[in-house]
Amino acid sequence: MNSQTCTAKLGYDIMIDVTPDERLAQIRRDRAALDRARVRLFRHIGEAFDAAEALPEDDKRKLGPSAIARASDFTREYITKIRDGRSARRD
Repeated sequence: MNSQTCTAKLGYDIMIDVTPDERLAQIRRDRAALDRARVRLFRHIGEAFDAAEALPEDDKRKLGPSAIARASDFTREYITKIRDGRSARRD
């Protein structure tokens, strides 16, 4: 089994001569990495809301839903759903 990679101009590896099993294994690894990153991202979003509570009233907007949405590239509505879901799990 001889896998080769070549780096494309776009900066990512293109896999050549990869077996179907190897390709599926890579998809599973990538999915696991995505799941871990999602958990970490949601934790950081929750921590930002917690940190906002401790800020002076004039600074709370710096860690509000709109600021977090811009930083995460999610919509403000999705960020508020994350926040509200997080709040519901605490109760």
